[in-house]
Amino acid sequence: MCSPISPATSSKASTHWSRRRHIPHILLLMAASSGHGNSHSWSLTRVLLDTIHGFYLQALARLPVGYHRSLLDAGHCYGPFDPVLNIIVNTIWYQANFPPLSQQDELDIVGTLCLMRIEARSFYGLVSFLCTCYQDLNADQAIRFLLDTALNLSATKHCSSVKEEQEAYRAAAIAAWHPRPDAQAGFLSSLKAMLVAPRVLSLLQDGGQYQLSSQCVHQIHTLLCSEYHSIVGVPTHQQRPAPISERQFHFTMSEGRKQRRAHRRISAKVKAALMRYEKQNSGHSYRLHVVCGVNECVSGPDNCEGSGLKPGLDPNDDYYHHTHANFLATRNVAGIVSAPVLFFAELSNHDDDQDSQLLCCPMDLPPPGAGLVRCLFCEHQGIRIVHPALERFHGHEAEFEKMVRGENLYNNDYYPEGDIEPYTNHQILKHSEYVAKWVHDGLDEDCMYLGSNDFNIEEDESEEEVDDLE
Repeated sequence: MCSPISPATSSKASTHWSRRRHIPHILLLMAASSGHGNSHSWSLTRVLLDTIHGFYLQALARLPVGYHRSLLDAGHCYGPFDPVLNIIVNTIWYQANFPPLSQQDELDIVGTLCLMRIEARSFYGLVSFLCTCYQDLNADQAIRFLLDTALNLSATKHCSSVKEEQEAYRAAAIAAWHPRPDAQAGFLSSLKAMLVAPRVLSLLQDGGQYQLSSQCVHQIHTLLCSEYHSIVGVPTHQQRPAPISERQFHFTMSEGRKQRRAHRRISAKVKAALMRYEKQNSGHSYRLHVVCGVNECVSGPDNCEGSGLKPGLDPNDDYYHHTHANFLATRNVAGIVSAPVLFFAELSNHDDDQDSQLLCCPMDLPPPGAGLVRCLFCEHQGIRIVHPALERFHGHEAEFEKMVRGENLYNNDYYPEGDIEPYTNHQILKHSEYVAKWVHDGLDEDCMYLGSNDFNIEEDESEEEVDDLE
């Protein structure tokens, strides 16, 4: 049911169409300086990634759901404004200039691993930008600088000329795996000098934390494109279908349908939890905006008798009892729609009736630099979920205490003698770091954003698979 991110577990189809990339130099430097032996460096990196995650939650709260794919592809948080505005501007600009070839049905959920990947890419882009501007700055110093300034590059006097700034943005875009690094570097380095910049900022800031209307997004789209095109011209390298074999094409389409079904199932359970929260509390009407984090591997693995294993499931497969989810929802009070509010929900994986006994509660967004409340299961999976500090949920106190004492979480013989118990501090740190730093294409979740127009089927395509990581 749950598997770690690795090249081996990425779908064959997705590794075929993903962009071939050389690993940016900054990634190699940081990998050398922040290995498992350097726990202090990883601790700083984790705090910074948690901070970046908070900014992406704010951006998701404001963007319409039709911009999710562009945000996950190119909505990086570096740029001349504050991180949230940078994410929004980069997302709108990219979709305006490089619209997706296929239009899928809009989903009120984003791929959890896709979201974590753009956060990791932004992290590398930010560090690369600073290290390019300040040649004597190393990666650890750049991370400290970013934490001290809450990632706000606009608060620094970083480059002495537009040319140097463009070079720094290009280095950031390459390190961040931007699909159009040269175009983005040209756009960001010229953005502040654009005559429309004050108007764009005004449109973004006037709404506060409220969701941007379609009219407002269209205005920003028009303003950014009109002046950008007058400066650099209309981009000539538009999106092109990726070559793919017929077998891999059908595999990718099938995986996309599978991913969308799974996400709709989670969305339905979240909506049901939100309705129960309405009845049990204020009675105000809530509307789901977007599910922005899901971990289905909570309370397990467990395959003992009486565990609630669904009929028909292989008892040798990993089974987990619960799911943890974050979502953003708006509240309607007397016809006035609120700014999106962050929620946490714990859901049952095997009995919808049990969901009514589980936790669903609103939370404040975590402030920059604050560590997230710990959850054994989410940390082990490496999935960034915001948990409530004062509520009880599976994976919080009791499970950590069992791990420290070296006890099994469940009274079963799931792990034969000699096997490694997964819930150890070393295993958690090792796996969470691996997942948190994942930047490559080829996630199975990517398939749910793809359609037939994204591909060009080649009849004579070799059956030999392409390894994008070489």
